[in-house]
Amino acid sequence: MDSTPIDRRKIVRQLREVIDPELGVNIVDLGLVYDILIDDGKVELEYTVTTPGCPMRRYLQQQIEETLESMEGVEEYETKLVWEPEWNVDMIKEDVEFFAHPPPRQ
Repeated sequence: MDSTPIDRRKIVRQLREVIDPELGVNIVDLGLVYDILIDDGKVELEYTVTTPGCPMRRYLQQQIEETLESMEGVEEYETKLVWEPEWNVDMIKEDVEFFAHPPPRQ
C-alpha cells in the first residue's frame, strides 16, 4: 500500500496536463473540473464537458482516468461526468490563451 499523501493541489496540477483538444486549453482552466474529494487514497472527481454532445467526452474521461491512475498516493478513483451546473463560458479562467496547446496528432 502506498503511503504517499495526495492532496487536491497535486491533483489539480496534474489535471492541468489534460488538454481539451478542440480548444487547446486544459480542463482546469476551462472550468470543467467541478469537485475533487479525497478520502484515504480514494479520489472522487466530478467534471463536465462543454456540451452534452461533446465529441471529446470519452477522450477527456480517458485522459482524466489515466492521470489519476498514474499519481502516487491515488489507490482508487472514480470519475463522474455531471451536467449540473451546466457549463458556460463564464467558467473559463481569466486570461486563458486558446489553442496554447496544439491538438493531439491522430
